[in-house]
Amino acid sequence: MIEGAKEADVVVCDVSPMTRNVISNLRRLVGIVESGVGYDNIDLDAATERGIMVCNVPNFITCEVTDHAVALILALTRKLHQIIPSTRAAEWTWRKFRPIQGLDGKTAGIIGFGNIGRQVAKRLRAFEMDVIAYDPYVSSQAIERLGGKPATLEQLLASSDVVTIHVPLTKETRHLIGKAELALMKNSAILVNTARGSVIDQEALIDSLGKGQIRAAGLDVLAVEPPDPNDPILRLDNVIVTPHIGWYSEESSSRLQEYTALEAKRILSGEAPRNLVNPQARSKHTEDLQCGKRRERGSRTSRKDMAATHSSERHHW
Repeated sequence: MIEGAKEADVVVCDVSPMTRNVISNLRRLVGIVESGVGYDNIDLDAATERGIMVCNVPNFITCEVTDHAVALILALTRKLHQIIPSTRAAEWTWRKFRPIQGLDGKTAGIIGFGNIGRQVAKRLRAFEMDVIAYDPYVSSQAIERLGGKPATLEQLLASSDVVTIHVPLTKETRHLIGKAELALMKNSAILVNTARGSVIDQEALIDSLGKGQIRAAGLDVLAVEPPDPNDPILRLDNVIVTPHIGWYSEESSSRLQEYTALEAKRILSGEAPRNLVNPQARSKHTEDLQCGKRRERGSRTSRKDMAATHSSERHHW
């Protein structure tokens, strides 16, 4: 990666690891655009220290991920992952799938009440579910305005029939749901994760599912992707695993390419990026440019050297 990007001013990446070593060796770099929502593959501290702006593309998949999360909830609630293969095997029966509970009157707990979490809440209310939400960065008033009830994480886990996760993977959210949190959930509860795999302690989840501490899980993301073919999470009959496809539709794919290119263009042209995840980096970058210009004005540079310097600055942006 270092060799391929050594002349780049802006790097566009997806899951490529932008480590401290990579960042420190890309001396021209002024911006990194993550072509997607999650940016846990980027060493944000290393980028910020060098004044390298890091952007993501957060709003291109809101409806797709929302639909996928709700689809997993419906499939698990109705046990479609068990009913379909049984029916294909010519087992025409419903009794073996008892009990199946309806969603109306049940409680949906939403962890992370951003754009996707709010859309999930909107859809689940249409199924006559009560919605509670946990998000330390969203006010209680905002949650209530959108038809939810604020709760602590512990309250949400203990009282929800469906728990669905919509948070980024950060130091704060890594293994947010672990052994202790799973133990708080109802043994009839469903857990859905369309965010990032490592938000859940996967080993603890496997143990909880195997012991019947929770009823089922729907996972579009795993701790390691792609998983080992022998990963026990793939063999549990109370789990639906999909291959990190919740983001995808033909429309979202087109939006991703467009929004990524536009963000890179803004950085290169000196405009403020729309989705800057480390705003302090832009301040540092601006200060460095201003310092450079002051030094330039104070030097006695030939007209030819001055022109070359200005050309270099324009390319830098």
